[in-house]
Amino acid sequence: MAIEFEHEVQTATFYNPLEDFAETAVEVEIREDPLTGRQTRIVPDAFVEPAGEVELDESVTDGEGCFFCPDMVGEATPEYPDFVGFDRGSVGEATSFPNLNPYGSHSNVVVLTADHYVPIDELAAERFADGLQAALEYVEAVFEGEETTSVASVNMNFLPSAGSSIVHPHVQALVDDRGTNSQQARIEGAREYQTDAETDYFGDSIGAARAGDRYIGSTGTVEWLAPFAPRHHRHVRGIAPDTGRLDPDSAVIESFAHGIENVLAHYADQGLNSFNFGLHVVDDDAVRPHLDIVARSVFQEYAWSDATFFETIHDESVIDVPPETISEQVGEFF
Repeated sequence: MAIEFEHEVQTATFYNPLEDFAETAVEVEIREDPLTGRQTRIVPDAFVEPAGEVELDESVTDGEGCFFCPDMVGEATPEYPDFVGFDRGSVGEATSFPNLNPYGSHSNVVVLTADHYVPIDELAAERFADGLQAALEYVEAVFEGEETTSVASVNMNFLPSAGSSIVHPHVQALVDDRGTNSQQARIEGAREYQTDAETDYFGDSIGAARAGDRYIGSTGTVEWLAPFAPRHHRHVRGIAPDTGRLDPDSAVIESFAHGIENVLAHYADQGLNSFNFGLHVVDDDAVRPHLDIVARSVFQEYAWSDATFFETIHDESVIDVPPETISEQVGEFF
């Protein structure tokens, strides 16, 4: 069973004042995610890129009063409940603890670095590997201690333009029995695909990307591609080799971390400084652990939001660069 890639092109015409009111035609491509059916619109010039190098104000980079910094993190953050087996987690520079503002019954935070502010081109793979391991140690403790839980994610907002209220680099894990809207759609789609095709969707999606021009490269056992219908700007996805849960001590963690570093190197090369990622882990043999990373609007003095009514009201993505172009650009950093 081959994955079906549905798309159509719509054309808008108008008399353009920028070209002496000559008739102008602009093409918008609409693509459908083959797993979930969710639409994405590829719209030229929908993402504003910086005109030059961005310098952040000292008020952003100064860590005074930050309770994620080393002199405060041990006193200002919560401790885990007894079933987790430890008060706080620690791997390398990373420190994990319960989320003081939880998003569900099992929600934690992992501070990645001792430094309060780290530019994206200095967020090295080792820091991500330590942070992901610390987060997944908590995820596994919840999976083992709460039998009903089966869906987890480890997520990151970096800088306020990506939704972060705290500049200090950190990730957040969420574990429960239902997952998010996006995870539910992927799980249902993957199970249906597995039943019909007798293979797993994520493995087949790698093959489809390789056969076309959306494959980026690999880091260890994790393979990276640009999804056919991206969720947001500069969307890149890394896919683990096996389905089901992800052992915190697995070498796959380091493979994911190196891929994140490579993608961020590309973002930095483009003058970007903000991003989101989400690592999805499901206790289900139809779903491989996979990580989605997207670029966000540049954080600077006069910032703009790249989340419009399309995303917030219609749950539909709008991007400006096709994934086939992104795969070529990002591939230079793998």
